[in-house]
Amino acid sequence: MSVKVFKPQLLTLLPDLGYSGVELLSSYLVALTIEKGDVIVKQGSLDKDVFFPMNGKFSVFEKLTIDDSDVVLQTATFPGPSIVGEVSILTDSERTASVMAMEKADCLILTKKKLDALILDHPVLVVELQKTFASLLYERQSRMSDKVRNIILTEDESVQNRLDKLGKFTGKATIVSQQFANALFDMA
Repeated sequence: MSVKVFKPQLLTLLPDLGYSGVELLSSYLVALTIEKGDVIVKQGSLDKDVFFPMNGKFSVFEKLTIDDSDVVLQTATFPGPSIVGEVSILTDSERTASVMAMEKADCLILTKKKLDALILDHPVLVVELQKTFASLLYERQSRMSDKVRNIILTEDESVQNRLDKLGKFTGKATIVSQQFANALFDMA
């Protein structure tokens, strides 16, 4: 399998890089076939490879400790093409979840070693790539926050009870005056 057959999918995933940026990035990627059941990212590991699943289906799993017991939750399932592993690159931290292939898939990989070379060779391209990763991280975090907030804010009849419950997670939440709200958000 060749990286070049996936350039159209890469361009869809990374539109801000443009065709020439995707062309440059492609020379730093490695193509790999992922088998069903393969774990491409393991929670807690320190590796920094970024994966671009081009097809197939993947699931995200998180291990949490609840009342001194480990619990593993399946928190998402997504199809390729996608981007996996961007959090560790942006934050230089351990993996936040595990990702497993639920079916055979083609995957492109930007290894840490190749990323380091890309940084030296094409720093402007890396800035665009990291902006894409940051946007993806922001989008995922916003979607999760909105989901949690919506659940909390619809569970009770009383608005004050809903706000009290939200405050347990976010800190005290209070309703501001209409005049103050208008000044903040142009709500005329």
